[in-house]
Amino acid sequence: MHPQSKILVIVTVFPSVTETFILNQITDLIDRGFEVTVFTYIQPKNQVVHQLFHDYHLEKQTVAHFKNYSSKLEVLKKGLAFFRKYRKRIDFAKFIPLLNPFKIKSSIPIIKKYYDLPILLFKDNFDVVHAHFGYNGKKVADAYALGICSYPKAILSFHGSDLTPSKVDYYKNLYQGVFKSFNDFTVNSPYLLAVLKQVNPMIANAHLIPVGFKQSYLQQFSNVEKDKSAFHIVFCGRLINWKGPDRAIRILKKLLDSGRNKCTLHLIGNGEMKEELQALVKTLQLEQAVVFYGAISQEKVFQTMASSTVFLLPGIVEKITERSETQGLVLQEAQFFKLPVVTADVGGIKYGMIPDETGFLIEDNTENRFVEQLILLYDSPELRTQMGEKGHEFVLQNFESNVLGRKMESIYNSFFN
Repeated sequence: MHPQSKILVIVTVFPSVTETFILNQITDLIDRGFEVTVFTYIQPKNQVVHQLFHDYHLEKQTVAHFKNYSSKLEVLKKGLAFFRKYRKRIDFAKFIPLLNPFKIKSSIPIIKKYYDLPILLFKDNFDVVHAHFGYNGKKVADAYALGICSYPKAILSFHGSDLTPSKVDYYKNLYQGVFKSFNDFTVNSPYLLAVLKQVNPMIANAHLIPVGFKQSYLQQFSNVEKDKSAFHIVFCGRLINWKGPDRAIRILKKLLDSGRNKCTLHLIGNGEMKEELQALVKTLQLEQAVVFYGAISQEKVFQTMASSTVFLLPGIVEKITERSETQGLVLQEAQFFKLPVVTADVGGIKYGMIPDETGFLIEDNTENRFVEQLILLYDSPELRTQMGEKGHEFVLQNFESNVLGRKMESIYNSFFN
């Protein structure tokens, strides 16, 4: 590791229940000796927080923006509190000259950018800025273009929502400055890399680094005893149409109708479809067979996974946006807990499992085909065990944070060699 190792990580929401992969990456960097500061636009209040956030005392290393409040008065109060809190770290010499009334017109773009990225006012000499999501990368690229960002190296991680296939032409214009300002880029699957190359066919510095999990953290939940008297199916994800939670419910109905009557579907997550899904469960008379968890802590998610039988993700390609799962870290977490996975062949999912060895990849994506494979697993405990063991081995070799951290560290180190 190069002795210069101060990393500024820019994210939208931190800590985020749905973006644990960023937390995993940050804690791995800390384990490797990097000094990490996190700048987030939103720091959620009154939500469940991953234990790792507390274990690594990341509240001390997180700087939250002050602008995301409902009223201008509240923004003003939070802004003043921000400058009071960080007054010793802020270089006011960067900002005060911009208030010269004779130069204010030319200073407005810079003032706006400092307002958008107040972390740039800090005296800290970061060696690398690592932005997550393309739209945050654009903000950093704009700062480079204005000459107010001077960090030596910059890396941008795309995750999927920032590379929606239907918006390729829009991104070609939006990310022009990004491709000029950033030294390297990462994507989490070959699928997303292909989308990125549609946006910029000439890109040569894109790295394939999936998001991963921390074995040392998940291991503590592995000793949960499975209920072998029943067939527990777990779905984990936002309750939105392209994740397929409604399909999971209909698949369960067909599975029960086939005579496999010891099945329970565990639906973990919140989203816009929740009321629709609850109504569907009532219509199909599945109240005793479907459990809604809502948004729960990662600890509870892992406990539920570890005690379940199989993981189900019957996602689709969303018609309008063409969006689908770009990697699906939850699939790798399920395999860590030795669950066979039964999942649709959409997006980048197929790169995170071994079809017919760690689970079943449903290529035609019909609900009946899902039912057939679930019946096979229901009737064959030996096959479930075999696939579970293979999946556990597969994800440890390819998706564990330490393995992925070495790849990320090599990118950082290449900046200074």
